[in-house]
Amino acid sequence: MRLFVDTSAWLALNDKNDQYHNSATAKIAAVKKDRIELITSEYVIDESITLIRYRISHQAAVTFGDSLFNSSIVNVLDITQEDRLKAWEVFKRYGDKELSFTDCTSFILMRNLKIHKAFTFDEHFKQIGLEIF
Repeated sequence: MRLFVDTSAWLALNDKNDQYHNSATAKIAAVKKDRIELITSEYVIDESITLIRYRISHQAAVTFGDSLFNSSIVNVLDITQEDRLKAWEVFKRYGDKELSFTDCTSFILMRNLKIHKAFTFDEHFKQIGLEIF
């Protein structure tokens, strides 16, 4: 099984004060136990490192980045120009849903990879018809 990991999950895992921290910690334990492959994107990582840097600390962001970039269970994928343009169309189409552009790139990547479940606490994924882990 493959699971897409969104910014909200990375933030919850790293911020002990996040309202979803305990839930995220339990979920990541299940991921490790079941050896689920984690997929994320360069956009999500950029957003996550930046949020961790400003909400927690620079050192927390560095620790997160080091562990992520040396992980054997997380694949960080790049967004192609074609996918960026598709994401832009999604962003324009769903103006009523307050989606971030990063969310839209995630939706396109998930569709391309046939991943239907996301490790996220962002309800926008449900609004687009995806499952939340």
